Amino acid sequence: VAFPLQEKFNPLLAAMFKLPNLVEETDGLSPTVLNGGLEQGPIPFSVITFGFLVALVELRGIDIKRAEGDDWVIGDYRSLRIAEPGTEQFFKLQEGEIWNSRIAMMAILAYVAQEFVSGISTADTIPGLGA
Repeated sequence: VAFPLQEKFNPLLAAMFKLPNLVEETDGLSPTVLNGGLEQGPIPFSVITFGFLVALVELRGIDIKRAEGDDWVIGDYRSLRIAEPGTEQFFKLQEGEIWNSRIAMMAILAYVAQEFVSGISTADTIPGLGA
């Protein structure tokens, strides 16, 4: 279950499916670089799998770039085709995606920093989820 909800649901799901409780080692906090616990159970395998899948996407981009040469535009993976590569709309969408990813990275950094500094689970600060 996605962070920060995993702090609440991981113990329940772990018990239900007889899996290791990943938040137990970190005193109820999500396993992170700062909180520790990244060596547990399926986490290393998940990180390696994610890295492998990202590499496959990048290799697809390299293949397309080789096939199209100078006509290829960064971010063109031939999916959905909301806008044709090279158009003004394509560049606006591309720029929007970059900003969305930057905002998402800052939000996750804020969750991790909040948990580390306060020692309080982020899920406990969400109304309705708190202990």
